[in-house]
Amino acid sequence: MKTNTIECKMPAPNRMIGKTLKVTDVGMGTMAFSHGYGKIPSREYAIEAIRNAYNYGCNFFDTADGYGLPLYYVGHNEEILGEALEPYRKNVVISTKFNLEKNEYGHDGITIYDAIRSHLDHSLKMLRTNYVDLYYLDRINEEIPVEEVAEVMKKLKEEGLIKEWDCLKLI
Repeated sequence: MKTNTIECKMPAPNRMIGKTLKVTDVGMGTMAFSHGYGKIPSREYAIEAIRNAYNYGCNFFDTADGYGLPLYYVGHNEEILGEALEPYRKNVVISTKFNLEKNEYGHDGITIYDAIRSHLDHSLKMLRTNYVDLYYLDRINEEIPVEEVAEVMKKLKEEGLIKEWDCLKLI
């Protein structure tokens, strides 16, 4: 894979997300490498673009387990990002999102923890890492108590599987 010579660098990370994540002013969203707007680039191009962003000084990268549906599969975008950033994992901040449906738990002994942990375990595998820096619940479902989600996220932090968490689209 050809990598371009980089002359310009971003300023050092100086923004805080939560209490623990220091990120660059400019981050990289990766959704378009799996779906979204216009032609989807090749996997090789996507990996090179992500690595170039890192080489320019970007340390904050965003994805979601659903980026890639319906064209590919759950975790497609996370898989690309994980491959691209694996050599730099300790130097980057990765955020990913999941969507939780009420029918994913509450039956057959499956708890809300089990359902969220299943999403997280799949993301960890795709991202080639043993923790996620910023984990988002995307698209709040009004049938799911946010307080229960908060308890699970607290436990995942205590287990060292996530560093920070948040919810998107509360309304």
